[in-house]
Amino acid sequence: MNKRLRATARRLATGGVFIAALLTAPLVVAKAIRVDDTGTVVSDPVVGMKWKNLVPGRGANHTVEASTRVDLALNLAAWLNKRARVYMVLAPAADTQVMARWSTQGRLLAGSVRSGERALVFDGLVNWATLRESIFLYLQTDGRYLTQVQSLDFYFEIEVTP
Repeated sequence: MNKRLRATARRLATGGVFIAALLTAPLVVAKAIRVDDTGTVVSDPVVGMKWKNLVPGRGANHTVEASTRVDLALNLAAWLNKRARVYMVLAPAADTQVMARWSTQGRLLAGSVRSGERALVFDGLVNWATLRESIFLYLQTDGRYLTQVQSLDFYFEIEVTP
């Protein structure tokens, strides 16, 4: 083999060993911890859903929607001056899929989440012992599956990042 071919073979072999080591290295997964949000206040805790279209019919839009303001108070004292990601979690709904969207005043990220999922609302250095933010929450679901009053369970999780 000529010198150039041997050098290329050595680089490939070394790179292959490096890639194999990366693939077999254990993944470091941040542990999600539930955030104390007992200071959070929902301006209207019982919200009536309204039909998006006044007269839903066959083939029509069956969406119902509602909105409310939420004054968040997230106790982040345990993670002060640490890099972290905070997620809003919407627990699974009983009878139907719920979509929630929100806008913020700027401390948190605006976004959306479906029931049973979570969405990133903060990624950075935690500068507050208590993060206070008002969000405007907008909810949507399929009205054909709402047969009774439902309770939505929102909560927050934090993951410390390296």
